[in-house]
Amino acid sequence: MSEQILSDLCKQILDIDEFIRFAGIANKMGNLEATTYRQGLVPLMTKDETSQYAIQAVLRAATRQDFETNTGRLQYSIGKYERLIRATVPILLSSNSDYESKFYLLLSFDVGSDAKSIIENKVIPYIERNKEIFNV
Repeated sequence: MSEQILSDLCKQILDIDEFIRFAGIANKMGNLEATTYRQGLVPLMTKDETSQYAIQAVLRAATRQDFETNTGRLQYSIGKYERLIRATVPILLSSNSDYESKFYLLLSFDVGSDAKSIIENKVIPYIERNKEIFNV
């Protein structure tokens, strides 16, 4: 998949809400395919730290799959920190009659934002409308 397409998608997701600080797309191995930061934002982590975070976030999301028969599929996860709120959103794609996550959307939000509402009412509907981008 084209890095430019994914980069454009990250920028469009960033434009969904003013409280989104960062949007990145990682593949199922945790490798960042594209990232973008809100204009004028000074990132809290280096590029290498962000890459390491992506690997860990995808690994955590993947380990949750062990309990899907009991809990259902992960829709998103949120972690609140002193300086930001982070979220991992699996991008579920249909493969035959099953679903699998080939990509993960990684987000960070300003502290004090309603990340849950932004994800449920803006981000997930946006992904649903643009899912064809990921079906490769």
